[in-house]
Amino acid sequence: MSRKRRTPLRDESLSEGYCTAHVRQKLLGDAEFFADLSADDLDRVSARFRERNYPAGAAIFNEGAPATSLFFVAHGKVKLLRHGTEGNEVVLDMLTTGMLFGGAAVVGRRRYLESAIAQTPCCTLTISGEDFDALLEEYPSIALKVLHSLADKLDEARETIRQLALVPSESRIALTLLRLAERVGEPAADGILIQAPLSQQDLAAMVGTTQETVSRTMAGFRRRGLIDSGRQWVLIRDKPALQTIAGT
Repeated sequence: MSRKRRTPLRDESLSEGYCTAHVRQKLLGDAEFFADLSADDLDRVSARFRERNYPAGAAIFNEGAPATSLFFVAHGKVKLLRHGTEGNEVVLDMLTTGMLFGGAAVVGRRRYLESAIAQTPCCTLTISGEDFDALLEEYPSIALKVLHSLADKLDEARETIRQLALVPSESRIALTLLRLAERVGEPAADGILIQAPLSQQDLAAMVGTTQETVSRTMAGFRRRGLIDSGRQWVLIRDKPALQTIAGT
């Protein structure tokens, strides 16, 4: 099957002052934690956040650093990772617009448990742990949604452990591609396009396998017409087939 080449990633550079008060309010209003707030309450919440911009590759915070702030992705993509015992990077997640990270600052952790790296040029909305604690006290609906989010993350962690022990690597790779499509994918005429500078090494770390296994499995998916891929992109052509492989 001939492979259809796609254009490179679109320009994700940021203009100065991207996160205006209006943009901040809309982004926060779309976030699950603040969706039920009135316009006036959302104004008060938005006033507690500050804009921070990062070039691609910059560290937003490092594993082990004091956990002082929480972050929402306002623009771009963020990679969460830890370093293994041999110094290798273990990718935990990819985040995009509207997603919260740095939650250690509000759950009693003194230090961040992972590093957050700007995968593309990024704008974040940042709030101190103390200010977020004040929001939780003032708005019980936010506190309840934070608890639900933490419970969901715990369930995801347990499922990841189960998969590493019991699920074949091919199924884990398929499931990871589907999750990435849900988080950062975009509808395309011939499938779902994941546009992200995510290497096979990154994907291997997310799945808990070797780069060679990822390369071999992805090549097999391409031969079967399930995906197409190139530098910094993966196109999911047959989502139902991947779901079958993933066991979902």
